[in-house]
Amino acid sequence: MKRLIALSFGLFLIGLSIATANPAPLLLTLPKSPSQLVVLKLSDADLSAITSFAANNQAALIASLVNGLDIANDIMVQPNVKNKIPMPKLKVGNGFRPYSGLQEFKVKGLTYSDRFLEVKVGKRELQIDPEDYRGTYLAWLNSPGSSAAKKDIPFAQFMWGQVILNMQREMNDETAYHGFDSSAVEDFDVLETYAAATFDKVKFATATDNPNAVKDYWMCIDDTLAGESPDTDPDKWQNVTARAVAPGIESYILAGIDDTSIAPVTTGAITNGAGVAIAAFKKLFRAFGPAYKNNGIITSCSYTDWELLMDDLGDKYKALRNDASENGYLVLPETNKKGIVKPATWLGTSRRLIAGPYMPGDPTRHTNLYMGTDLLSDSSQISVKDTELWKLNAGLKVCMGFQIQDIEAIKVGDQV
Repeated sequence: MKRLIALSFGLFLIGLSIATANPAPLLLTLPKSPSQLVVLKLSDADLSAITSFAANNQAALIASLVNGLDIANDIMVQPNVKNKIPMPKLKVGNGFRPYSGLQEFKVKGLTYSDRFLEVKVGKRELQIDPEDYRGTYLAWLNSPGSSAAKKDIPFAQFMWGQVILNMQREMNDETAYHGFDSSAVEDFDVLETYAAATFDKVKFATATDNPNAVKDYWMCIDDTLAGESPDTDPDKWQNVTARAVAPGIESYILAGIDDTSIAPVTTGAITNGAGVAIAAFKKLFRAFGPAYKNNGIITSCSYTDWELLMDDLGDKYKALRNDASENGYLVLPETNKKGIVKPATWLGTSRRLIAGPYMPGDPTRHTNLYMGTDLLSDSSQISVKDTELWKLNAGLKVCMGFQIQDIEAIKVGDQV
């Protein structure tokens, strides 16, 4: 099983193929493969900050450092999901009893239940005018020629690679955990007021850099009065378009809390007080039954709580702290070496602790949390077309979804 997952994930990270009118595709080798799902404005290449001075020693490009699709290293990856697949569970009831010569059958000895791993389709689109580069020193890096058929972009391979990595970042940082069901989100209503406490969401097309009036998804982060929109009061709204692609892990946790199938463990707020962080992580581990403890438990946490835990280990657990610095995860003290803690970039600023059984042979991966996709390679192919007279159109389309396989096998802290 581990070898199969490793092979599948290896295919996921193979690289990026850009389809053009040229029969031979350009192959880009990237550290990881991506996914992202928002529509960008027209004329996406903003070159306003690039000087027009043609200095050869300024030719190299650099890029911002961002998270990759780290969640694919932390949970199970299920390919070949076209729409949704069942995740059946069999629960065998108790029935061992003293012998008698009678047949003493009882009902519901075997109970089956279903959860579903469902994927949604997301996309990203870009439109680029090569002429935008002409007034910059980057234009000097293109090959000779300015005919109508020539649509070169300086550092094209680098640029497409960074587009892929940014897609990866948005899926990891926004969709994977914070994604929500967008089907019930309505258009912004000027007569309505919106509340931050209930995370009210709307669809709204901003006037800035949006000539096609494309509607984004917005979440209220500060209570509004009637008529206060993302245009008039941008500080009261957060763009959450990438989260609208598919429900993320948080949505299933919150649904479980609402229907009482998940009862948060009272770990309390994790602070820099002596012993506080260790006690919180241990309490979550010890909330599991013996069978799960014996298998081994992995707890995912934010980098904030990871750093508080590392500080809390201090000199008493110096060896564990040093191991964590080398391996990227640590064995929680006083858990019989069965408790693993690993920081998760996909949690972002959320302080929720999420624990469950880890995969046999791989203590760094949740075996109860799933990411679904169709073909893993779909998320690494950008189609680039020059069907417009002067511009390049590019796009990426991918299926993705998340799920908790067994709701009884997950524990979460009450810190959010």
